[in-house]
This record gives sequence, C-alpha cells and structure tokens, in this order.
Amino acid sequence: MNEEVKTETSKDTLKPYMLWLMLFTFVAPIGAAFWLYSIGGTENTVNKGEFVKPGVQILEMGLKDLNGDAAKEEQLYGRWHMMYFMESDCKGLCEETIYSMRQIKTAMHKESDRITNLLIHFDENISDSFQARIKTHYANFDRYFADRGVFNQQLGFTGDELMRKRMVFIIDPIGNVILQYNKDKSAKDIISDFKRLLKASQIG
Repeated sequence: MNEEVKTETSKDTLKPYMLWLMLFTFVAPIGAAFWLYSIGGTENTVNKGEFVKPGVQILEMGLKDLNGDAAKEEQLYGRWHMMYFMESDCKGLCEETIYSMRQIKTAMHKESDRITNLLIHFDENISDSFQARIKTHYANFDRYFADRGVFNQQLGFTGDELMRKRMVFIIDPIGNVILQYNKDKSAKDIISDFKRLLKASQIG
C-alpha cells in the first residue's frame, strides 16, 4: 500500500518538471534565434534584414481571412511566414516582389515546407486579372484582408508606406514579426537570413 502511494506521489512530482522540460524544448530554439539576431550591436549582426521592435504580434494586426472572419492562432502559428502587403491589384514591381517570395520559398529546398507566404490585401475588391494570376502562379500563398490604418501603430509604417517601400517581413512560428526588408534588399538577403533562422530553430 505504501509503495503504491509513494509511486503515485513520485509521478505527480514529476509532472511539473516534464511540463517545463517540454516548454524549454519548444521555446528555447526561438530564443536562440532572437539571440542570434540581436547580439553584438548593429555593426556586428549577421542578419541582412532589420530587426523589428520587440512585441509585434501578427494576431494584433486585425487580419481577416477571405471569408471575413478574424484570423486565428491555428491559421497563423506553427510555421515561418513571409508577409507582403498589396491593394486590389499587383503589377510591375509588386508582382516582382511576390514572384521573388515564391522563388525564395523554393530555394529553401527541403526546408521550404516550413515556410508559408502571406499576401495581405488592403482592398477586398481584388481585381479579376490578379485573381486569375493568383490561381495560375500564387495558389500556395495564404491571403488575408487588413485595415491599412492599423500598421502605423504596429509596425511603424502606414499602409501606403508598406506598399511603396515594398516591405517584406519574416514572422516566426509563434507569431512574432522579427525581421523586415525594404525594396533595396535582395532575395539572396532573405534566403541568407532564413537559412540561419531555420538552422537555429527546429520548430515550425
């Protein structure tokens, strides 16, 4: 009888430690990725993109899916993302950017399944011509609607600036917006950063 009680007590005692061990296993790699990208001061960092101020969460951006429903954790968490903003149509430099995003994902080879491309629309009336191009060329992009007025507070850029600068953002698997790139950055720059991030973290 005493042995049974002792066994049960031991099991109960282990549970909190197991929980913390599991938490450490999943969260530590993300912490390592942040450390990798923030140590040593600006001139010594290895990342090509600019580190986004702490505390920016994708779920705080008021995204809505194509059905008009608020985006949920299960839709946006669990994978790495590249995020880009556009209006009702996407031509010229805009389409060059999303084409590059598609190529970046492909260039990650066996790691490409860990990355999802996001298109954020500021205008819900997507042009017929771009709808057709999406089906042909960008069917594997996830797409959401957003209010352009939200982003100056969240990211420090107005909606118009995000589009004019052709800003691309990297988001980690727990929804933190961590790196940003303007139009002067190349696909090679983003690939370089992604390789380091995916190597540093085994989640997502």
